[in-house]
Amino acid sequence: MRGRWPFWLAVFAGWSVLVVVFAVSSSLTYALNYQPPRWGYTLTMAATEWYVWALFTPLIAWLSRRFRVTRARWWRVLIIGAAGLVAAFFKVTLTRVLRGAIGGGEYFQITNLVSQYLVYWTIVLVTHAWLYYRESRERELKTSQLEALLAQTRLQMLSMQLQPHFLFNTLNTIAELVHQQPAEAERMIGGLSHLLRETLHAGLVDRVALSQELGLLERYVDIQRARFGDRLTITVTTGPGAADALVPTLLLQPLVENAIKHGIGAKAGAGHIEVTAARNGQQLQITIADNGRGLSPESLPGGIGLANCRARLHTLYGVDAFAFSIANRPTGGALVTISLPWQTA
Repeated sequence: MRGRWPFWLAVFAGWSVLVVVFAVSSSLTYALNYQPPRWGYTLTMAATEWYVWALFTPLIAWLSRRFRVTRARWWRVLIIGAAGLVAAFFKVTLTRVLRGAIGGGEYFQITNLVSQYLVYWTIVLVTHAWLYYRESRERELKTSQLEALLAQTRLQMLSMQLQPHFLFNTLNTIAELVHQQPAEAERMIGGLSHLLRETLHAGLVDRVALSQELGLLERYVDIQRARFGDRLTITVTTGPGAADALVPTLLLQPLVENAIKHGIGAKAGAGHIEVTAARNGQQLQITIADNGRGLSPESLPGGIGLANCRARLHTLYGVDAFAFSIANRPTGGALVTISLPWQTA
């Protein structure tokens, strides 16, 4: 109830504006006819006219809410209309009683029943308009909350999809070494244990600082180095302030994994992956380049990693706020380019 006082004070202020407008208009009419303005008299007459309606407004608003007219309940117009005749009659009667008590007479007033009935319907229409407006805002709020909840649910599902995918791929790598290089396999298992703890902790949020994401990537690369040895080198370069920029959790790992699997692992010889991140205006530009065999229509990677990355970027930023592309490099290999809105914690 306390929260409604500002609203009803605003309603009272609206009726007060009418009181002042009509009182000033009446006084000016006296002055234009070379008579004393009679400010006290005109203000009293205007007050007994409009403040009575201010007194009736809460009751009319309640009636409009209780018998709200809708397409399915159009017949409520009859109830509201009948109540309006009663309200107009009592309003006219009360106004005349008040004026008689203070010794006033009829002056610049709308005292006939039809005019008062029109004022009543104006209040009803304004109340209905306010109710429809409030419901519209509430629907918009609920819709936005539902969209946010759906987006959050989708992100959680994507994260749940990505973590087992990463785990299975890493376990497959360990399985390849467990018989031939048991010591390396044991070291990878230890590294995987640390990485999984950090991954599960990072998965509790949608975005993390790029520095934290690069830390996770470094642990993943350490595991892959046990498999590829000197064949795999990775260089990471960040521009000023880029380490503090927010990026989606587990954004880089599946992309680097993709470069290793489809680029480095698919060719003989040494492989190099270069990760760069720098601010470009209001965007964070991230590139992942490799010197692998590149892309062909037959070898173009799809899979969970890239599809998951695109889906999460779309959910977090919307279709127009980010850019994601993968293409062949002129010098050989593949290049992934990501552009995100610049955000920091």
